[in-house]
Amino acid sequence: MKKIYYLMATALIAGATSCTNLHEEILDEQNGQQLVSNPDNLMSVIAPAYINVREIFFKNFELTTDELCIPARGSDWKSSNTQPLVLHDFKSTNTNIRYIWRNTTAGISACNTALLIMADLEQTPAVTQCRAEMLFIRALLMFTLNDAFGQVPYREYTETDFSKYPQLLNRKEACEVIERDLLSIIPTMKQKGEVEYGHATKAAAQTLLAKLYLNWQVFTGTSPEFTDGTQRWSEVIALCNDIINSGKYKLADDWWELFSADNAKYGDQTETIFPLINDIKAGVSGDSWMSNVLHYNQTFGPYTRLNNGFCTTPEFLATWDPTDPRYSDDRMKAQTGFNLGFLEGVQYDVNGNELKTRQGETLNYTRDFPLYDCPENGGVRVVKYAPNMNATSSSSSDNDVQYYRLTDIYLMRAEAKMRSGDKTGALEDLNTIRRTRGVKEVSAAEFTLDKIYNERGYEFYWEVGENRRMDMIRFGHFFEARTTKPNVTESYKYVFPIPEEALQGNPNLKQNAGYK
Repeated sequence: MKKIYYLMATALIAGATSCTNLHEEILDEQNGQQLVSNPDNLMSVIAPAYINVREIFFKNFELTTDELCIPARGSDWKSSNTQPLVLHDFKSTNTNIRYIWRNTTAGISACNTALLIMADLEQTPAVTQCRAEMLFIRALLMFTLNDAFGQVPYREYTETDFSKYPQLLNRKEACEVIERDLLSIIPTMKQKGEVEYGHATKAAAQTLLAKLYLNWQVFTGTSPEFTDGTQRWSEVIALCNDIINSGKYKLADDWWELFSADNAKYGDQTETIFPLINDIKAGVSGDSWMSNVLHYNQTFGPYTRLNNGFCTTPEFLATWDPTDPRYSDDRMKAQTGFNLGFLEGVQYDVNGNELKTRQGETLNYTRDFPLYDCPENGGVRVVKYAPNMNATSSSSSDNDVQYYRLTDIYLMRAEAKMRSGDKTGALEDLNTIRRTRGVKEVSAAEFTLDKIYNERGYEFYWEVGENRRMDMIRFGHFFEARTTKPNVTESYKYVFPIPEEALQGNPNLKQNAGYK
């Protein structure tokens, strides 16, 4: 059962009594203090911080990569904040960039609030575990903020004089604080099976630390290629070894089942390390990609309001072998009229009838499309998380998000081995994934670092947008021109500009170099 409880941090405190009966109560200050000081209500204390992880919105990162594009179809989807992300025309006034800053900093504050509350409670094992979870979530949000902006306003939870501005950490300093916190909690964090599904575990903290070390050279480098940064490949390998050898996780035999509408049980039994829960019945529902991906006329089941927006790019599609089982799957075609994966070519309804555009032309999804004045059928669509045929609306979803999973551990280890000179070990990790997925193994003669990069694309497309952006920067592909971004990106744009409102609110912040 899904038993992690989510509460709005600024509006209410919820007394959660079961996984399907979330009782919400708006409290006055006195009653609220009594509630949060009661150890029985620990879930109510830590829930707001978990919300902010859910709100690290996929498209704001992914739009800067080759995996996602939202072209302007006439006036539909045309935005001064959307297409500029595709073009890497980053501005400090862009609301999507501002959203990343707001959400991560608010989440860090929520973690500090929870840590402060728990400091006054008896330090029982339950409190100790929840404290570790909050340090993990804070580290995760700091990692995201650091990756995106290269600066992290930092205030320890014990610092309650808010008349003083928080100290400002540069990228290396932020990495060191994140590392410190994760190393402090990993030895005592509980393993999978010892905490409820959806809560952070030891492996989740180890995964985040491995990701920190994997990107350490980029985070601490200053040259355009980041080659002057410190390498931490051995630490990546050691952490990945520990997760793989723990015996708590196994690679999924049915890859598509990881993204089904009811994927919690299968993921928990196989490779899910850290899920973000969606549960419509419990009032926790993520956005369904169906409504933003599919053409207006591609309705089926409960999905009746579709917006014809998101697609992928021809450059990303060109890396694929279309026979790869991860490219397409027909298991829901009888119910939906389309395959899972990449939707390309002529589209049909559930009865096999050819669909039309609003102009009466054949709905034929094409790889090539312009960023502006794009026709309705421009762009290959992506349906990775399967639609829920019991959904209550086109915009609701029961699919749990695969935030961290075991495949990433194998591929992080493969990359770290390859970069540190162990080509044989790296190839074996890569081919372990490919054998499990039922695709042809890569030979030693053809094996390069970019084979790992491509495999990460095959595995993790449209999962966590931040990952693709980091991958493209780390492998040297982020700055390259592509169809939807015809110009080479300036090297300083490996970070976003600090939002204008943040600069105005904290005079210690300085705009990132290169931005006005």
